[in-house]
Amino acid sequence: MSFIKYLKERWLTYIFILLAFGFAAVVYRLDTSFNITQSNANYIAGGWLILFLLFVAIDYGILYTRVNKFKKYCSLNASSQDIDEFSYPVDREYAKELHEIAEKYEKFKADVNTRFSEQLEFITKWIHDVKVPISAIRLILESREQDIPSSLYQSIDTELFSVEESVQRVFYELKSNHLHDDYKIQRVSTKKLISQTLKAYSNFFSYKKLNISILGPSYDVLTDEKWSGYILSQIISNAVKYTPDNGDITISTDKVGNEVTISIKNTGKGISKRDIGQIFNKGYTSSEDRSGMKATGYGLYLSKKLSDKLGHRLTVESKYGEYAVFRLTFIENQTIHNRLSPKE
Repeated sequence: MSFIKYLKERWLTYIFILLAFGFAAVVYRLDTSFNITQSNANYIAGGWLILFLLFVAIDYGILYTRVNKFKKYCSLNASSQDIDEFSYPVDREYAKELHEIAEKYEKFKADVNTRFSEQLEFITKWIHDVKVPISAIRLILESREQDIPSSLYQSIDTELFSVEESVQRVFYELKSNHLHDDYKIQRVSTKKLISQTLKAYSNFFSYKKLNISILGPSYDVLTDEKWSGYILSQIISNAVKYTPDNGDITISTDKVGNEVTISIKNTGKGISKRDIGQIFNKGYTSSEDRSGMKATGYGLYLSKKLSDKLGHRLTVESKYGEYAVFRLTFIENQTIHNRLSPKE
């Protein structure tokens, strides 16, 4: 506790003491019956001032010690500390209450973790159960491709992929709340991240006759391959949705200092100034730019959330009516090094 905070805590007490001293001084001045010389009065005032300052110093020292003891108590596991170590009865009462609150909190946290684990287990099983029939339908669809009109095949394939994306998004959204338990920071090449993502959307590039360009060399970045791959997939998915037929998607890599950036630029309508500041908000979709398109507003929100948690930076730039550019920047610093997997 700083001395300034101490004075703010005790100001009323000291104002009362000073007023009492002031009152005594006024009485002394007004009442001539006091047989005290001016010299003795000065000694008394000086002695009183010394005692007052000594009292302040001792009181501050005691309060400082008590506050620090509570800080130490709170920084550790309160439920495992000896309450009797506190000298003052009132402190022991506070510590006892803190002990009870800590026990309730630990119990609550354990209950939440248990419920989350059960929920995650259920969702994981549900996702598996959903993916099995989807995979079966896709196999049937691919085996009958020659018998199905091209337009119908594309429609069914697109709808299946949309369902798969939605199921995957539910899983990643749930897992993202406990990302610290499910990531592995290691060196991954940007070429690998990009190629794996593009492979999943190859059919849609063909359906819309999109021109895909990959520019720049490959760099090794420190990241979690699974989560970064998901972030890129959401950005690519967004680009595919909003790039018109025969449009262009350009993926480029660049390195400046300790930062490596993957940029995904797509031609098309772009993003309006009104929308660009809200593009990463949860559930946000623009009625002006996205009417008639299947968008939940969760893909980019989740991508931004994940990139922040991984220590990366996700930004967007757009010229309305021409293009939009999303940039995922990997920053290599001491923080990310501290999160490296042991084998790295």
